[in-house]
Amino acid sequence: MILYHGSNQLITRIDLSKSKDFKDFGRGFYLTKDYARAVAMAQRTTAIMGDGSPEVSPFIFNPSRCPADVRIKKFDGRSAEWALFVLRNREKDPLHNYKHDYDIVIGPVADSRVDAILQEYRRSYGDAYANSTNLNKLAKQLKYPGPEYIQYCFCTEKGIKQLILDL
Repeated sequence: MILYHGSNQLITRIDLSKSKDFKDFGRGFYLTKDYARAVAMAQRTTAIMGDGSPEVSPFIFNPSRCPADVRIKKFDGRSAEWALFVLRNREKDPLHNYKHDYDIVIGPVADSRVDAILQEYRRSYGDAYANSTNLNKLAKQLKYPGPEYIQYCFCTEKGIKQLILDL
């Protein structure tokens, strides 16, 4: 399959050190199957950075060809498990320094207001934040408005090695 990364520059070499913390699936290189979404992300990144020009970098990814030791986590929808994973990865409190051990994570994009939603969720549920009933409510709140977008996060060098630049 072809996956796309939108940025303010063409990506020919992936550098995970440039990845940002506190994203849905943690630190990593994020891609989408949706070309139009990648274009929108390229335009957004260019506007935020105030530098470069919108570029979409295509990569080939074949999950069936990944070696057995590549750890892939796939979320099939907005489940309580997905909501807890997003909640933990976006936690900015140093006491909750969560780090998963997956090389690649695949699943839905959370709502762009995710930080405000998570903050209110933590405030409302306190110690009951990991309760599955509460997490199912959170999963519904985190639904991205509009079409359902699936993101592919390549979190480690082992995961990155599964991508082939398609220029």
